[in-house]
Amino acid sequence: MRGLRVFRIGAWAWVATGLGHLATAVAIGLRPEDPAAARALAAMREHGIEIAGVRRSLRDLDQGMSLVMAAALVFGGVVCLLVARSAPDLVTRSRTLSGLCLAGSLVVLGLSLWLLPLPPIVLFAVACVAFGQALGAARPEVSAQPA
Repeated sequence: MRGLRVFRIGAWAWVATGLGHLATAVAIGLRPEDPAAARALAAMREHGIEIAGVRRSLRDLDQGMSLVMAAALVFGGVVCLLVARSAPDLVTRSRTLSGLCLAGSLVVLGLSLWLLPLPPIVLFAVACVAFGQALGAARPEVSAQPA
């Protein structure tokens, strides 16, 4: 059951990263802007881009992508927690889900190392270690082969 426990740790790391990002976005939105940030945000609001016939400002696109990805992390982590509870064999007897979660965590860890501050780097590193250990602990059943 160690694999199941560490898989849950990885899933909780995703949830914590998404919730932390959403909380940070709210906190930043509530604080007074300094003049330099206000000018930068005004420039982002003024410049628009049309994508698939819909025009949005750079600020809208930046904020929208950020919030959507944070929400997706929360929901992805919750789905993993539900799978671990409702169908634990998908974690303990198969390497597919843990491998997919590890691959995703490695990608976002790399992007975080490149572009983000320390909190998501630490949480995605935790997720990588946890999903990697879950992957290593999985014991797929060997199907009986006809003689």
